[in-house]
Amino acid sequence: MATIKDIAKHTGVSPTTVSNVIHGRDNKVSPETKLKVKNALEELNYAANMGARLLANHGSRIIGMIIQDTEAVTEDFFDNPYHGELIQALESKIKKAGYFMMFHRVSNFDEGAKLVDMWNLEGLIVSGTSSNDILKWQERISVPIVFLDSYATDKQTPFLNVGIDDRNGAYQMTKYLLQKGHERIAFTAKGTSSDTWRGVDFERSEGVRQAMKEVGLKANFIAISPTYKNYKNFVSEILEPSIKEFTALFCSSDLLAVQIVSEFYKKGILVPRDISIVSFDGTPYSKYATPQITSMHQDVSEKAEQIIYLLLKGIDSKNNIIEKVEVKTNLVEGESVKTLR
Repeated sequence: MATIKDIAKHTGVSPTTVSNVIHGRDNKVSPETKLKVKNALEELNYAANMGARLLANHGSRIIGMIIQDTEAVTEDFFDNPYHGELIQALESKIKKAGYFMMFHRVSNFDEGAKLVDMWNLEGLIVSGTSSNDILKWQERISVPIVFLDSYATDKQTPFLNVGIDDRNGAYQMTKYLLQKGHERIAFTAKGTSSDTWRGVDFERSEGVRQAMKEVGLKANFIAISPTYKNYKNFVSEILEPSIKEFTALFCSSDLLAVQIVSEFYKKGILVPRDISIVSFDGTPYSKYATPQITSMHQDVSEKAEQIIYLLLKGIDSKNNIIEKVEVKTNLVEGESVKTLR
């Protein structure tokens, strides 16, 4: 089995440089050297001796990933391809940095905190937490934390978050619909009512509201209550009766859009002939749907890259970093929007 010294001899660089590349501490290593070392690692089939590394560093080399959501433990979480893409990207980048990923879904802060206490983590990623729990996590957990797609109720609460500008993304999508001639636009997301929307759904609804308000129009909001166990009932009881009230439907996620398009099709309602539909996330669902759905794409790989970079930076400095990082979104036009003018 090849060792770090073998890799160093093969590439003509120092063992320290090889170690830095393996462990992700390569900000001072040239791109050419990094590529040379990584190629040698594959060519010589290098496998890290994690047991020795743990003993040497006195650390667990574990990064925790917590998905906190009241519905997380009951819903078919991985039905949404966004979650699978994100976790796969994070696991890949954590592995390349020489760490292990521990993943768990929880329904509340207390459940998550107990798990974290048992894991002996070196860093933590928290996604889906409520705005009220951000401060709880920071006070309870001593290791560096990166929050994902989180919004604090108190705008003064300092925390490290990696996400996207959900409000601006929804604003830009609504402007796109307006330019296509749509003035009766509805936004839909899960919740007992639009007043209960929080986090990304709230931010996206506000983006829709802002764009409509600027042209003197009122946005329509439709909440999908948890009482609807399937979208067939939702479409029949809520959307179909009100379909004449709007010309475009903005879905909070690709998964929601695809499910609604499918139910519309069964009822003879065709997109975009009878109604236009757009969505958010830009997952494969939007690309492979018929018709292809116009969606606001977010770069999941770039999100994961930023999360791991900042988390490792915090681990190296032994401090929580306070920073807000926003990954850019871009509108990917499909075939689901009808031009009205």
